[in-house]
Amino acid sequence: MDPQVIPALERWPSVPAVWGWLRLDRRGDWWLVDRGRTDFDEARDGAGSRITHRRLIEFIGRNYTGDDEGRWFWQNGPQRVYVDLDAAPFVARTIGSEAVLRWVTHTGSPIASIEAGWLGPDGQLLLRTDRGGAVVHDLDLAALPLSEHGTRIELRLPGGPIVLGRTDSPERTLGFVARPREAPPAPAPRPAG
Repeated sequence: MDPQVIPALERWPSVPAVWGWLRLDRRGDWWLVDRGRTDFDEARDGAGSRITHRRLIEFIGRNYTGDDEGRWFWQNGPQRVYVDLDAAPFVARTIGSEAVLRWVTHTGSPIASIEAGWLGPDGQLLLRTDRGGAVVHDLDLAALPLSEHGTRIELRLPGGPIVLGRTDSPERTLGFVARPREAPPAPAPRPAG
């Protein structure tokens, strides 16, 4: 997290979180969904506008993390901005060739280990990594060292192959919340008597 974020949290501890206006797509792009705009139409504008400003993308990436409930957010100074996830908390990219394959997240952080993998309901390749749940960028799929053995599919990695399971629920399998929403208000206290 950026050094200036910690003092902002301490100085303004009660800034309310926001929900539903930042989205991460399957290719690692951030999207701003401006639901507060007066002419906003969910059908037309609900996917949002792609964020292209390099320094803002880097700032979001450096201050992006998850909470204990599996919700992922960008800590924007004192304000927590929960992220809608199209596929997983991270998008994994490959660097190098099969002989020297390295992995990195869409935020630029290296992935040191891959613990397990699955094929998702839309054919996406999902991984449990040391960084968290990730979907492999679709442009990297063709270059991956995958092998098929009957009905079993393996991802060959330097530490040994990973047999890919199948999942209909990436959220449950990888332990994240795709569409975090504000928690309901606490119930009002009951009157005595």
